[in-house]
Amino acid sequence: MTRSRWERWGVVVGPRHRDGNGAIDAGRLMALGFLSGVVVGVVVWSRQQHRHRRDLFSRHPLRRLAALGYLSGQPSATTAHLLRDYIRWEARSVLRRRGKQVLRHVEASLD
Repeated sequence: MTRSRWERWGVVVGPRHRDGNGAIDAGRLMALGFLSGVVVGVVVWSRQQHRHRRDLFSRHPLRRLAALGYLSGQPSATTAHLLRDYIRWEARSVLRRRGKQVLRHVEASLD
């Protein structure tokens, strides 16, 4: 009898092997897929958050805007200090104004 690639690895969806060893039922396979998806999602989300913090002083205005959006949800004294530096550095009036709004929001959250 020819075994499929999955059977060689011990993965069988549905009824168990004749000998009952090494089979994974459909429910366990679905749970494994779900948990794997959650782990991958958390890793991707974490990397994006770190990139947003770094992009506050990017040469690309859209990245700076995204970084401001991220920082608006991170109220801390460090964020307020970073935003003050950013406002002094930013040349575009629209982004500087948004930076000031975010700074006011962060300062209000700290009080």
